[in-house]
Amino acid sequence: MMRDQAESLRSMVKKNRSADFQVISITSGKGGVGKTSFTVNLAYLLQKMGKNVLILDADLALANVDIVLNEKPKYNLLHLLTGEKNINEIIWSSKYGIKFIPAASGFEELANLPKEQQMFILNSLQDIYYTFDIMLIDTSAGISESVINFCLAADKTVVVTTPDPTAVADSYAICRIISNYNTGNMELGLVVNMTENEKEADRIYNATNNVIRKFSGKTIKYYGCIRKDEKLSKSIRERYVLASRYPNSKYSQDLEIVAKAILEGSLPEKKESFWKKILNNWINLKFD
Repeated sequence: MMRDQAESLRSMVKKNRSADFQVISITSGKGGVGKTSFTVNLAYLLQKMGKNVLILDADLALANVDIVLNEKPKYNLLHLLTGEKNINEIIWSSKYGIKFIPAASGFEELANLPKEQQMFILNSLQDIYYTFDIMLIDTSAGISESVINFCLAADKTVVVTTPDPTAVADSYAICRIISNYNTGNMELGLVVNMTENEKEADRIYNATNNVIRKFSGKTIKYYGCIRKDEKLSKSIRERYVLASRYPNSKYSQDLEIVAKAILEGSLPEKKESFWKKILNNWINLKFD
């Protein structure tokens, strides 16, 4: 059975995908750090920069992307898994033009999907008939196997943290785990959200980077910081994209700098595809 599944999955990675297509996973060690708002506002700004962006809400049982965008999609990943709809039928376009694949909130069984169903979702993504430059994966918080798998398979992984001591400690943990298992060329970077100033964010990054270097011999990139902004809390309560309504706010200006930092640099000439890395991780990755 496993052999048949592996062969089926190997055949899927043979499909062509644009060499410029980037997959960026956005994750965090704990909830409450503003990860989903970051993802949605990042998608908006990348779109303004001329990129065609798709968000995959990979917090399968606690969907939030639709809430932040103030949208009520008719269908979600549950309809894909049950066979009621195909992948193109569940993609939802928001009023901001941002396309996203909705997760299903409140379905406990989706929190721990068997690997076969995880791979069914990933396989389905290749049948999307839209052309995208970037897929942002808004993972669930924490260090579950599916989260680490998404992060390792991406071209870049952004870990979002805040100055809160528990958030910093959890960001250490997830950065360390990802670094230990990252045997490829995935770029791992940190964003310090809700910070008082750049000095505070620099201190958090340097401390995190020192921990990672000590335990794995690797370093992580600093994508930047986003200062506290009361407008963000208001945008979440009233459900609008802050970067759209207040492009000159502190949050929007800082995030634009972060977005450019994430896009910096060219992809490797012989980049291994997201799909192939997901497959290899699914077959080979063993957590201690």
